[in-house]
Amino acid sequence: MDNETTNTRAKIIQVATRLFMDNGYQSTSTRQIAQLAEVTQPNLYHHFKNKEAVYVGVIESLLHDVNEELLKIVDNQELETISKLQKFAECLKTQHPFDFDLMMHDFRTKLTTKTQVKLFSLWNQSYKAPLLSLFEESDFSLRMGVSSEVAAAHFLNTLSPYIKTEQNSSALSIAQVVDLFIFGISTNKP
Repeated sequence: MDNETTNTRAKIIQVATRLFMDNGYQSTSTRQIAQLAEVTQPNLYHHFKNKEAVYVGVIESLLHDVNEELLKIVDNQELETISKLQKFAECLKTQHPFDFDLMMHDFRTKLTTKTQVKLFSLWNQSYKAPLLSLFEESDFSLRMGVSSEVAAAHFLNTLSPYIKTEQNSSALSIAQVVDLFIFGISTNKP
């Protein structure tokens, strides 16, 4: 690809990211994307087959960028697991501009099965795999019956409401969320 093509594609991805983040997949049109990216719709369709392809481009770009940061955190041998989890969560909060719930809803309801499979695979590689690795190499033991897979899924589900772009001021801090995730709410041992 030449520089102009690369720049146009990047501009479309940048604009589409903002629109999908603010409005979701369903409420974003290729007309809006083209207009804000200052390209014609035919030019947009030269770079992307359809709106779904633009969305895939946005998610691929996002996952790639965030994954690089997550891998640095997980691979940092100077940090303990709890610090890694806090940094992991902070990274998702600052680097992942999408509302997880909205993104997952869009994945499941608005995209073709083929695209769903592709994006879930990319999501697993980019977000879940580093988190699984973190729990597998943790400096603390998981409770009996709790696998790394369960811990990773539960961590992401627990974290989801706290990393949304619009939070109310009474929300827990990331450190508090991680602390409650790891240590629970009770001082009693079963």
